[in-house]
Amino acid sequence: MTQVSAARIPLRRLMAVLLTAALTLSLSVVLTVATTNEAAASCSANRFNGTWRSSDARLKRIDVWQGEDCHLYARAWSVCENDSSRICSWGNRRMGDSPEPNFQFVGYNWSNANEVLHLRMKDRSHISVWDSTDYHNGKKVSFTVTMSKSR
Repeated sequence: MTQVSAARIPLRRLMAVLLTAALTLSLSVVLTVATTNEAAASCSANRFNGTWRSSDARLKRIDVWQGEDCHLYARAWSVCENDSSRICSWGNRRMGDSPEPNFQFVGYNWSNANEVLHLRMKDRSHISVWDSTDYHNGKKVSFTVTMSKSR
């Protein structure tokens, strides 16, 4: 008889164990969500984020944003080859990682050339972009554009 009664778990004890498990699980979920939100907030503070514009037709605009993976991404724009009244996107590219906080680069591979944009922060509202293009036929072209951040 002692063995049978010892094997029984009183209802109050069972409820306490279940309640403790439920509270532990809900606290775990709250901590995970809070940590995820803090991580997302910390990666959105990059000074390069935003839209940068210039008056140079070769590089009219660069959009820079933080991806979910906390890497910077860019989309460059220039005056369209066949319609100078519009600007055309070069497409999205992940920016290269740089050890310097005020320098980033993004590379584009075209059918006839490789192009790299080197972005350097001048101040909060201006960047200097050095564009270097190596054509497959051996020709090299480079130029620098100053861009202002759009408000």
